[in-house]
Amino acid sequence: MARQKKTTKRLKPQYVKSKHKGNSSVLTRRSITISLLLVILTTLIFGITKGVGAIHSKLFSKNPRFEIQHLEISCDGRLTEERIREYTGLSEGMNLFEMSFGQIEKSLSAVSMVESVQLERRLPHTLVVKVKERLPVARISGRHTPRPFVVDRFGVILPPRQSSASLPLIKGLDIDLRLGHPTNHPDVKNTLKIIALCDSIGYLRTYVQIESLDVKYSDFIYMQLKGGIRVKMPRFSLKPKLQNLATVIKIANGQGRRVKEVDLTLDSTKVKIPVSYY
Repeated sequence: MARQKKTTKRLKPQYVKSKHKGNSSVLTRRSITISLLLVILTTLIFGITKGVGAIHSKLFSKNPRFEIQHLEISCDGRLTEERIREYTGLSEGMNLFEMSFGQIEKSLSAVSMVESVQLERRLPHTLVVKVKERLPVARISGRHTPRPFVVDRFGVILPPRQSSASLPLIKGLDIDLRLGHPTNHPDVKNTLKIIALCDSIGYLRTYVQIESLDVKYSDFIYMQLKGGIRVKMPRFSLKPKLQNLATVIKIANGQGRRVKEVDLTLDSTKVKIPVSYY
């Protein structure tokens, strides 16, 4: 018997198509599309901005109709109109919209004595500039201060003034004071609050007339009042403590006695306020 020939059928290799190539093409097209859209959007925004700027310039800042003919400048303090013109660069003949309010405010805010600026355009020819100066509320001495500076209600340090000799003196500070800069020292804030309370409340203004406030003690603020009254003042509950002090002085005056020293550091709800008299 003849042997049968064994045949083996070779299977054809099967190939799987890769999807990466197609995905890469799609991502590339998307990236190009997004980039083009961003370029178009940026160009559009730039064009609109330039267009609006050109329109604004033509209608306002370059419009001769808005030339300044009346420049009304006023200040409630020592700054003269000439100095304000010098600081801002403002003058008649300029356009009302040539300088922004922000530019004018910035130029005046750089002057240490300026507290605030009020600006108004009165179309078509008038610009109003009102300057409010910082008002000294106390004298203040620091670590290297041969002559006391003055300080406003916000704690901004100002140059010495002869007219401020009668203001309360804040002393005992172991810090350097910088002209034109605010001091954020907590004791300065406390003393300014005490001064503000005594100035704003009639009852306190009558009986608590401050000459000096010494902050060198860690436990209290040592206050010297007119009439030789010395007070140990805590750094908390300022308003009620000052009201208690005013009451003590008022009662003593009614009794014909002069208060020498008052200690307000104790809890007055539990202990009688220690008071000594001349």
